[in-house]
Amino acid sequence: MSESIIYQDNPEFQEIFESKVHNQKFYMPSDIANGFHISRFVAAGAQDIFSNAGTTKDFLKMVAQQVKEWCNNGKVTEIRTNIATLMDNLLYRLEYPVDEYCLLRMGAIFTFVEDENPNVVHDFWTQKKMLWALGDYERHLKPDPDLYAFFLSMGLQFTPSYRGLLDISSNSNYLMERGIILNNLLPESLRSPTK
Repeated sequence: MSESIIYQDNPEFQEIFESKVHNQKFYMPSDIANGFHISRFVAAGAQDIFSNAGTTKDFLKMVAQQVKEWCNNGKVTEIRTNIATLMDNLLYRLEYPVDEYCLLRMGAIFTFVEDENPNVVHDFWTQKKMLWALGDYERHLKPDPDLYAFFLSMGLQFTPSYRGLLDISSNSNYLMERGIILNNLLPESLRSPTK
């Protein structure tokens, strides 16, 4: 099989990850602000819409407020019907969590591998990259935990619905404070010494 290298040593692209498990290099444009083809943004926009299909903190808050309002102001028959409908909607959203899948897919959309056209988004390539990360038992394809983690972090950066989580995940003060709180929850004999 002849290898056609279009990204390596091309100044318009930079290597951002190498999967040792699948011997694949992943690339992005050197100029991230202007280097992506519009088709990537269209695919990402569709993915972001899907990202909003799961249950969010705001949706749960809205459900709780609506139920409380109905209980305080409604008639018994209306309350039963309205709450049952709202709970069915909530249960459906909880049945199909999408967060992790969305982040993986978004990471796959915004990276390229050799032989993939950077100006066209084909679901074939997106699925293939996701399978490299997740693995596939039936196809005897090993999972790549490092690629999985890479796609999650890329997806978090490129998914507007989840971008607010970046503040928490990258805030060292938050992590340090959380560590102190968790340490204080342990019995005194098991606590780490504090400085």
